[in-house]
Amino acid sequence: MSLRRKDKLRRWAVRIALLVILLPLATLATVRYAGLFKMRKSDREIKSYILPYHVDMKIDTLTAYGRDIVYLKTSQGERKNHAMILVHGSPGSIDAFLEFMVDSALLRRVDLITFDRPGYGNSDFGVSEPLLSRQGSILYDLMVQLGYDGYYLAGHSYGGAVVLQTAVQHPDRVRGLSLIAGSISPNHEPESESWRKWLDVPLFRDLLPVSLRVSNEEQMPLRHGLLMLEDDWDRLTMPVSVIHGDKDIIVPYANMTYAIDMLGNSDTTLLKTFPGENHFIPWTKKNAIIRELVALIDCGEKVGPD
Repeated sequence: MSLRRKDKLRRWAVRIALLVILLPLATLATVRYAGLFKMRKSDREIKSYILPYHVDMKIDTLTAYGRDIVYLKTSQGERKNHAMILVHGSPGSIDAFLEFMVDSALLRRVDLITFDRPGYGNSDFGVSEPLLSRQGSILYDLMVQLGYDGYYLAGHSYGGAVVLQTAVQHPDRVRGLSLIAGSISPNHEPESESWRKWLDVPLFRDLLPVSLRVSNEEQMPLRHGLLMLEDDWDRLTMPVSVIHGDKDIIVPYANMTYAIDMLGNSDTTLLKTFPGENHFIPWTKKNAIIRELVALIDCGEKVGPD
């Protein structure tokens, strides 16, 4: 092969290598700095979605435990004594439970509330809250300020860990708890995931879409936060609903087994397994999950007044 031909092949090899390296980085940078992947509808879009259902709604901001938190509340008729708060996963936003917020079976029983967790949507977007204990305190502060007599808490994925934390801290304010594909077992949160540590390296962290960076920052210490709760599950005496798909590879089904083992003091434990379903059951099994939430509320109301 001639020297000239070798030089030409070398130049093309360098170009291809640079393309392979730089194209993914450029794509990440474009996504981040164009503000894409916010995973949040605008308030106008949310209002347009809810309007045809003829329910009362409110989008507002509260300062909870030092963080500005945007929440959505829907109701039907007079203000109820109790509310259900639906907590999204990681990443996520108010959008996650939008279809639940207009369900008439739920709204006949309780007022419904969901919110952008810290760092997501319009709640200080991009400023994470890595500690599970503080996530629980933020939720509890919201509960106090919203002023209902009692609450039903339902959380999906990482949101399951948040509602668990809050229920353990303040069981007297929680009438019922629902863990939907919840990340609640420290045994199934790896102690160290090398790929998460790589994503936290400054170069990669700064290029990640903001929602993914926030998600990574709160996921890394999750196992430690769950370990801190292990001795406190006996405080959960209220009805608890545990819902999971048995083909979930993001939050393994073993989390459900763990919850069953830990719920020895619960007044009533409602269990629902979806055979063949993955992590995204709030959307693929929405109606069935709503029925489980209705059953939880009905159990909680039978327990009696606060």
